[in-house]
Amino acid sequence: MSEIQDNQNHQRELFDPIYGTINLNQPLLRDLYSTQAVQRLAHIYQAGITAFIRPERQTTRLDHSLGVLALLQFLGAPLEEQAAGLLHDVPHTAFSHVVDFVFPNAQHAYHEIHREKLIADSDLPACLECYGLDWRTITESDNFSLLEQALPALCADRLDYFLRDGLALRLFEQVEVNAFLQNLRVIEGRIVVGTLEAARWVGEAFIAADDAIWCSVQEVGWYACMAEALRAAMAAKLLTEADLKGTDRALMIRLRAAPIPEVQHWLALLRPEVDFVRVASGGDLTVLPKVRAVDPPTLHNGGILALSELDPAFASLRSNYIASKQGSWQLRIVSA
Repeated sequence: MSEIQDNQNHQRELFDPIYGTINLNQPLLRDLYSTQAVQRLAHIYQAGITAFIRPERQTTRLDHSLGVLALLQFLGAPLEEQAAGLLHDVPHTAFSHVVDFVFPNAQHAYHEIHREKLIADSDLPACLECYGLDWRTITESDNFSLLEQALPALCADRLDYFLRDGLALRLFEQVEVNAFLQNLRVIEGRIVVGTLEAARWVGEAFIAADDAIWCSVQEVGWYACMAEALRAAMAAKLLTEADLKGTDRALMIRLRAAPIPEVQHWLALLRPEVDFVRVASGGDLTVLPKVRAVDPPTLHNGGILALSELDPAFASLRSNYIASKQGSWQLRIVSA
């Protein structure tokens, strides 16, 4: 993400490699961008612990939040929804979704559950109050239908992390992304795909990304190892849950310096050559991953139908994929 630039009209812009120009000419967006709460996201990796292992996964939560803002601008979202997009990841703890393995929950929603307390303690309420805005309304993503939708629908948050991570891992190319973006429509406040071909592309590519990235056995294994290291540090009173409000590298420095053998044992497994395999029983780790698969709303003959209703092959692919990943996993460490 390039630095903010001031042009002759006193507008301010950022450049995003996916969408191009992000317009920060609105004082509300500029002021929110400058808050400590938003700037902290520059020190939280989107990929959690994987960013310390795979250099290509070092996208930050700030990169993603600005991408969501850019996508909302592309879709013509109103200013308040753009602000909500910029702020939607502020509640994330250090190492992002690793916390959902420390305190397991099927929906991986720790940051959503603790959202209000984390934001109330930040500088966001005062900033939003200056513009006559209720911080509880603006920071509740579910109030904004383009920003957030439950799976399997499409939303700006879900699409940006999919596009950003997929490009980073070369699962597809920018030319494909550009073609897809041109096929997006906003109908009755929802993101809809304009053609069956584009809907198949995002539906199939999203499953491939989930399998290769967010719900891959190796990545889930690394998350579980990092969660064990954090639990061991908390059990030894080296860390508290409140310390998770910090930043990734600062917390990692403390962990690596910890004179606690169990912490160091788990940290030593966070290497590219360490892999994992799912087993029926007797694993070294028990994890509860989150499987993701969209079912794109698709414009068809003047109406809107889910892709699975239009394409039986996709419906089968999606249901089989979800079935293959759902539930608790037993993982065995197979190389170290």
